[in-house]
Amino acid sequence: MQSTETLIIGAGPSGLALAYGLNHDYLLLEAENSVGGLCRSIHSHGAIFDIGGHSFHTPHRDVYELVQTVLDGKLYEQTRDARVYTHGVLIPYPFQKFYDLIPDPDVVRECEEGLTQTLASGGAANFEEYIVRKFGSGIARHFMLPYNRKLWARDISTISCEWISERVAAPKGTLEAFDTSGGERRPLQHGTSVAYPSQGGYEEIFRAIAARLRNVALRQRVTAIDAEHRTATTSDGNVYHWRRLVSTMPLPILLCCLQDTPHELITLAGELEYMSLRVELLVANSPLLHAPQRIYVADPAVPPHKIAFNHHSSDSLRARPHHGIMAEVSCSPMKTVDQEAIAPLTANFLTRAGILDSPQDIIWSGHIIVKHAYPVYTHRRPQIIAEIKEYLQQRDIYTIGRFGEWEYINADKCMHKGLALSHALNKIAAVSHSPGWLDDRRPAP
Repeated sequence: MQSTETLIIGAGPSGLALAYGLNHDYLLLEAENSVGGLCRSIHSHGAIFDIGGHSFHTPHRDVYELVQTVLDGKLYEQTRDARVYTHGVLIPYPFQKFYDLIPDPDVVRECEEGLTQTLASGGAANFEEYIVRKFGSGIARHFMLPYNRKLWARDISTISCEWISERVAAPKGTLEAFDTSGGERRPLQHGTSVAYPSQGGYEEIFRAIAARLRNVALRQRVTAIDAEHRTATTSDGNVYHWRRLVSTMPLPILLCCLQDTPHELITLAGELEYMSLRVELLVANSPLLHAPQRIYVADPAVPPHKIAFNHHSSDSLRARPHHGIMAEVSCSPMKTVDQEAIAPLTANFLTRAGILDSPQDIIWSGHIIVKHAYPVYTHRRPQIIAEIKEYLQQRDIYTIGRFGEWEYINADKCMHKGLALSHALNKIAAVSHSPGWLDDRRPAP
């Protein structure tokens, strides 16, 4: 049995940043054969894909300095070029700021009239109501409602409003800028500066962090956790003893691995909702000179809600003869998707949009399924998370990350939270370490 002061489960952004910041004994276990979690990259047919579209932008100075350090400054920075496809044209993202570029004057008039009738969005009871109150009936009908129903793959009146300030841009006439000076995330804007590793895919950030760590074990999937004896067992029978445990696993999976978890708590965790993704991977036979970095599509006849052109993330990727396209299609029990039609319908759409010359420009297609892609902010989520965290903290088990906290956060905030927890655990280790702790098999207080 191997013993460690802090055992970390999951080598995604949160777990890697946590390990990077610790100054005491730790062991980082990763179930897959590579690090990065949802930030891993895929190489196929000369193209590089990320799991969804990624770019580096952060309001957290500690994260910016970490990434600059591990990559030795080798980041490619450029202005974000994101578009919305609507009413037959591509306009800049977000729709609510650029709807007046739509060639149909009736649509523009409806959007403008709706903005004159908006209400205070602070009184909205749910996300659907927020959209109508904040943007008016025109913008809501022509983009915001159909897009978000397509994205979240469910009735959006079941979604709360607590996350919106960090994600949903204000309408035309409200000045906003993505904050890079610290604090909370703000919605990305047209013209926001974004970065990407100068070479390779987005995973290069996380491979560079892992290269600086001393205790990382791959292909170690944790299947059982005994909080009383402070042990974790992997699928191949390895047993690790810990003083404190940090998990980045999705909360329902963590609770099922944890022995003697009350049945009612597992049932409660089962109420947490999430949205899955099928990410269609397409390889074009030549550089896509007219493609932006992102296209957002509300039209239900086009399967993906977002299409990312990863080879416009850096000059090194642009120079490749084949370019990768990632089409995100959200999935849930409430949404039916013809999966076989995704690739051809996406290729046809990109041809209509002027990105491809012909659907035959696609020389290969494949896909990946991301079961846990986006946590859903249901109205009971805060209460459920609070009860689970209280139970875990009583057993010296910490949980961080997108699905460890059930928060819609990007990789940069995951790293920020990992670094913050490392500082807290360093202080705890400094005052609580005793030579005989390995013999202590009592339950955590």
